[in-house]
Amino acid sequence: MVYAPGHFKAVTQRRERSRRERLSVRIAGLLTILIVGLVVFSITTRQKSSGNGCIDFNYSTMIGGAETYKCGAAARRMCATPPSARSIDTDFQVELYKACRKAGIPTRRS
Repeated sequence: MVYAPGHFKAVTQRRERSRRERLSVRIAGLLTILIVGLVVFSITTRQKSSGNGCIDFNYSTMIGGAETYKCGAAARRMCATPPSARSIDTDFQVELYKACRKAGIPTRRS
């Protein structure tokens, strides 16, 4: 078979990338580094938790939710509050008493 002149030359020479290809490779590299950094950060950081006299809990209400973190006397005082009357927003009391039990702080439940 007869090949066209310069046929093997195109195969052996390195192809030059366009500006768009080089930019795409750089952006993909930066995104990869960013994602790997976020994964490493999320694995190495530690979230607060209940225990050792500290309470940490999330609760929801009709209009949203919040996170509460208390330690020491403030945590004991919060756990010692009697439960409020039944309402739509009872998630707060439930989560509070769970966190108190987890931290080993006595609660005043009726």
